[in-house]
Amino acid sequence: MNKASSEIALSLEGVTKTYYIGASKIKALNNISLKLKEGESLCIMGPSGSGKTTLLKVSAGLLKPDSGKVKLFGMDIYALSDKERIKLRRLLTAFMFQEDLLIETMSIKENVELPLIIEGYSKEAREPLVEKALKNVGLENKSDRKPSEVSGGERRRISLARCLVKSPKIIFVDEPTSNLDSVTASAMLQLLKELNEKGATIILSTHDPLVAEIFNNIIYLRDGLIQKGLKIKY
Repeated sequence: MNKASSEIALSLEGVTKTYYIGASKIKALNNISLKLKEGESLCIMGPSGSGKTTLLKVSAGLLKPDSGKVKLFGMDIYALSDKERIKLRRLLTAFMFQEDLLIETMSIKENVELPLIIEGYSKEAREPLVEKALKNVGLENKSDRKPSEVSGGERRRISLARCLVKSPKIIFVDEPTSNLDSVTASAMLQLLKELNEKGATIILSTHDPLVAEIFNNIIYLRDGLIQKGLKIKY
């Protein structure tokens, strides 16, 4: 069982984000505040359009809010320059997008080691890290296959392994069960839970009610607001 440390991995204070579509004004995030300790997990639930993905991207340093503060391990990430923020993200975080974003002409192993190549790791340094990441997601025996040769659930696991390969301090996961059947979706969520129990700090967004059976630390969003004591009905 993982024990969270006392260090605050992520904190949001009064975060607001508004989109303008034509004459319409949509407040995706409305004065959101939350904290997540290192080693904890947090699931953001809510229906489509509730602000889940916006909250995830703002928290990860990918989308600047209109107002409020976002801190990763005590650093106010939007007070940094774009170059400094990118460097911080590469050092501390990984983001698993809803889309696989895999390179189909490369093997599973090559897809997973790509972040290490970008960072300048030697071949000798890359190999044990890639092996460990693939083992963590149960794909160590399929490393030479192409992404097109495995199932949808396994493709999601490739994406997760690519996130794990640099041992980030916090992992952001957007809709990990999208386009998966219920059995495969449950297996993916269990895998994320196991990674958290081994010490990974994980924040994920989903509209999948299966998550409530696996994760205990859940917030519910509707219309950009955290709903106190309310479970979203689908």
